[in-house]
Amino acid sequence: MFIYLDESYNLKDRDKLQFISINGFAVLDIKSLFKKWKERRRDFLSKRRRVHASDSRFALLRQEALKVIGRPDVILLTVFQIVQQVPPEPSSKYFRQGKLDFEKIYGEMLKHLFIQLRLGEYKEVKIILDSRKHKNGLLGKKEFQKEMGYFLRQTFSKTKSEFKPQPSSSDILLELADFLSNTFYRAYSRDDQEFFEQLRGKLLQIKNPL
Repeated sequence: MFIYLDESYNLKDRDKLQFISINGFAVLDIKSLFKKWKERRRDFLSKRRRVHASDSRFALLRQEALKVIGRPDVILLTVFQIVQQVPPEPSSKYFRQGKLDFEKIYGEMLKHLFIQLRLGEYKEVKIILDSRKHKNGLLGKKEFQKEMGYFLRQTFSKTKSEFKPQPSSSDILLELADFLSNTFYRAYSRDDQEFFEQLRGKLLQIKNPL
C-alpha cells in the first residue's frame, strides 16, 4: 500500500475555525494513478510557476484532483482536530510552556490514522508525506521520523513499513495529495458537511481524535 499525505491548518486567524488537518489518499497501485494525474496536470504546467494547490491559477486543477481519485482502488484520508477541543492543561501532553505543541499533536493524529487504516493487514506500506519545517530544524525532523518509524515497527510488527517525508515538488502524487488537502482545508473552513457527505464510501475521516 502507498499512502500520500499533506497537512493543512489554521492556527492564527481567530475569525475562522482554528484546526489542524492531515489529508491525502491510500492506493495499492500507483502506476495508473501517476499516469492519470500527469496527464491532467499537463495543461497547467508553466516554466515560470510551480504547480501548487494554494495558487489561484490552479483552481481548475483542484477540481481535476477530485476526479482523478474517483476510482474504487483509492481511499481518501483526512484527520481533523479542532484546536479548541485539544485536551487542556495542566494534565495535557499537547501543550508546552502554555503553548500548543504542534509537533506532538501532528504525530498523534498520524498515529490515529495509521491505526484506523489497519496497516497490520498489509505486508508492505510506504508512507510519503509532505516535508515541513520543524521547531528544532533538521534535528527535530530526524527525531520526528525516528519516532514515527519506531511506532510503525512496534504497532505493526509484521508489516514492512517506510516513513518518508519529502518536498511535494519531488513527487507528483505528493502534489496530488497537496491539492486534495487544500480542497479539504477549504471545506473545513466553511464547515461544509455536504462536501464530505458526497465522498461517503470513499473517505476515511477521523474527527477530533485527541
